[in-house]
Amino acid sequence: MKPYSLDLREKIVEAYLHKEGSIRQLAKRFTVSARCVWGLIDRVRSTGTCVPKPHGGGNPPRIDASQYETVTTLVKQHPDATLKELCGHVEATCHITPSKSSLHRTLDKLQLTRKKRAIMHPSVTPPRFKPNGKPIKRT
Repeated sequence: MKPYSLDLREKIVEAYLHKEGSIRQLAKRFTVSARCVWGLIDRVRSTGTCVPKPHGGGNPPRIDASQYETVTTLVKQHPDATLKELCGHVEATCHITPSKSSLHRTLDKLQLTRKKRAIMHPSVTPPRFKPNGKPIKRT
């Protein structure tokens, strides 16, 4: 979720400082939660500004950039391996335990595709149409 605009934040704080209403009244007036108003007031008191905090960054990737070359080598060595099997190879080589989704994101970053062709058995029934779309005459 995106943070509220700086303009709205400043209006809320200014209205509170000019005692234009209680926290709940201001929340209703600006269509935000009372917790949001309280948080803005608290932030202005502690930091002197109502600017939103920067994004925290999220969780770091399980497979870091130093191990990308190893993963690339493992994919080339085991081209038929499933994601689960590749996770086992990465665990044995790099001594980390990645999840299938983590390994998939890493392969996506490295632009390594693992699309396999399905093994198809030849059809037992003979074709009924020629490649040009005309039916085959049976005798």
